Amino acid sequence: MLEGTLAQYRILGELGRGGMGIVYRAQDTRLGREVALKVLPPSAAQDPKLNDRLLQEARAAASLVHPAICVVYEIAEAEGMTFVAMELVRGATVAELIRRGPLPLERTGAIVLEIADGLAQAHALGIVHRDLKPTNVMVTESGRAKVIDFGLAKLLRPLPVLDSGDDTPRRGHSDPGRIVGTAAYMSPEQVRGLDVDARADIFSLGATLYEMVSGVPPFRRENGVETLHAVLKEEPPRLSELGVTPVALEFQGLIDRCLQKDPARRHPDMGAFMADLQAIRLRLPSGAITSSLSRSISTPRAPLRVLIVDDEDPARALLAEYLRSERDLEVVGECRNGFEAVKAVAEQKPDLVFLDIQMPKLDGFEVLELIGREVAVVFVTAFDEHAIRAFEVNAVDYLLKPVAADRFAAALERARKRILANVAAPVPQILADVRPAGSYLERILVRQGPNVQVIPADALDYAVARDDYVGLHSRGKEHLKQQTLAELQAALDPRRFVRIHRSCLLNVERLVRIEADTGDTKVAVLSDGTRLPVSRAGYGRLKGFL
Repeated sequence: MLEGTLAQYRILGELGRGGMGIVYRAQDTRLGREVALKVLPPSAAQDPKLNDRLLQEARAAASLVHPAICVVYEIAEAEGMTFVAMELVRGATVAELIRRGPLPLERTGAIVLEIADGLAQAHALGIVHRDLKPTNVMVTESGRAKVIDFGLAKLLRPLPVLDSGDDTPRRGHSDPGRIVGTAAYMSPEQVRGLDVDARADIFSLGATLYEMVSGVPPFRRENGVETLHAVLKEEPPRLSELGVTPVALEFQGLIDRCLQKDPARRHPDMGAFMADLQAIRLRLPSGAITSSLSRSISTPRAPLRVLIVDDEDPARALLAEYLRSERDLEVVGECRNGFEAVKAVAEQKPDLVFLDIQMPKLDGFEVLELIGREVAVVFVTAFDEHAIRAFEVNAVDYLLKPVAADRFAAALERARKRILANVAAPVPQILADVRPAGSYLERILVRQGPNVQVIPADALDYAVARDDYVGLHSRGKEHLKQQTLAELQAALDPRRFVRIHRSCLLNVERLVRIEADTGDTKVAVLSDGTRLPVSRAGYGRLKGFL
């Protein structure tokens, strides 16, 4: 494992590894932001021709600016290693979501539409992903799709195929006659080593959509050779044979066209695919959030992974005792405080957390803010009328101490159903409802992998909107938090923080002066010299503080 620093990046921990290298979570010491750092195999640096092509492709990927595409910041060399610095996307891959069972139909449609929109922009610039698959699509903590590994998968040389889910042997970059891709999701023309265009991505997206609807990949077989033969010669099972609901069968025609062996019979471009997908989404029943699989079909599932979080030893022991009597679940850990809980969720990736509210260091609601978008939660609490009212309004599962066995069983069953249907808790609304009227945040919590950064509210200089995140600027550093600017503004004291622009929230104590800019626009000059844009509406709000 790489330790210390690489160029200006301080290594914080390993995120994952595969045939194309190791991905680390790292801190950019120059810009004060966290990134995903992919350290590429030594063979890339040792092959000048391949390295030149890698630089060219990385520059192409870096030219893509779209909410559904992971941003490439730079590709460089240091200490004899080639590396790529990318946007750190917090969330889960589509593959991880599918492992819980087929996704709700409306959510499936929304995710695939975002993927297609991002790919359409890439195709317009002449860039084809060529390795689209469920593990290469992240769903952020706010539910947005992000396509990752753009421009890299088609250049490097991972190990040969070992099974139907592994990457195929890459004998070069993207020339005709060279095979690139991942066996179960490759288009037939990729398998044959032919030149490809945007329709290869349409095939891979169709294979991904099939798996999201049915829970199984369309072509994966016992080994790589059989999988490649299936891609070339076989048709996948009909959705009706896999026990999907009648509503889910709406996707069959779209999938059929995507998975045509002849690219000429597929959609000509992503625009045509998106039009067909939108038509299907309009035909879905309102509120189609249930699983695409029929309730009567029994689908094998991994054991439910459960985490217990409570600062009281007897309370943890009681919950553990109840859980031991349940089938098809595994207790992956017990935590005594909120910091341990955040770390355990990052490392153990549980499906369900039993979470105490009254805890030192971080209380249960602060933990929910940091983890609640990615895991189901059942609150465990002593009687708190205000909190219980918020739970009931938002249909959140909770248990009162001391926990009775029958209440525990009922809460666990409700949680299982929520997880099966992929119904997420309304985290921002819960947090707003449990906050006493007239009270505001005294500190802001930022999750950084398994760790938590605590920023006192009075230490926040300003915040800016950054796609799915807000950039929190404090003491010369920027920290990214998965939250909207409006949610942050609602939680901070309006007597100290003012929205000066649609994308900027300012701590007025940092304001030194306002200067005229070009035309009617103005800029706010802060005590450290930072200059921020001020809109007309923002200037009107600021005048009340001057």
